[in-house]
Amino acid sequence: MDIQVLGVGEAADPSFANSSLIVAADGFRLMIDCGHSVPSALWREVPDPDAIDALYFTHHHPDHCFGLVPTLIRWTDDRRSKPLDIVTTVGGWKQLALLFQAGATDPERSLSFPLRWIETPENGTLGPFRLHTALTQHSMPNRAIRLETGGVAFAYSGDGRATPESEALFRGADLLFHECLTVEPDPVQPFHAAYSQLADFPMRLGVGEMRLYHVRTGERERLAAACAADPRVRLARPGERIVLPSVPPATGAMILS
Repeated sequence: MDIQVLGVGEAADPSFANSSLIVAADGFRLMIDCGHSVPSALWREVPDPDAIDALYFTHHHPDHCFGLVPTLIRWTDDRRSKPLDIVTTVGGWKQLALLFQAGATDPERSLSFPLRWIETPENGTLGPFRLHTALTQHSMPNRAIRLETGGVAFAYSGDGRATPESEALFRGADLLFHECLTVEPDPVQPFHAAYSQLADFPMRLGVGEMRLYHVRTGERERLAAACAADPRVRLARPGERIVLPSVPPATGAMILS
């Protein structure tokens, strides 16, 4: 399993693209989230319009879905040909339909390739992956995702504080990406996770390694200092490539760059 990080930023981050990444295995590439500042990073890092097989949306705030229409238009301009699977909820698809309308894009007539909607399952399969999802505590429904293949597991929280269901989803994952807005909980934004709520995940949930993303602008230095207490926890970096081998070494994930 190969993880390619496109963005790690919060909604209005001036320095980093919105949080998004690509998970690949056996030639299949799944992109998770596509916020308003993600497309330029995607086009730069993955120029092939046919490279992405499916898009998964954790939820539908602007920093997680507003990049969809520009991405599809660019792929049409670049003559993408193969179908694209979009995995989201029933309510999420209705929100995406409004984006198409606002962008004057008819997904059935304006694109050079078909879109295939797949309703987000609690448990299912997608390409080579066994897929599991669970709700987090967020201001709109957000489904964290767990992908398993080749005997390894990767989990991604989307936004929101952990719930018993999402903690069960993360348990035993070789690598967990979890949003972390601040070091300590922010009472003004109660639907985002804080480091103090996540720090024990490697030990308590048996998570091999954990990357934190969606960090508030101005908090990165404090959060990096807090993470230094546990070598299994660090801030996610844009452009980072991580490989989870089929038989993970005792030291955990292998960092390529």
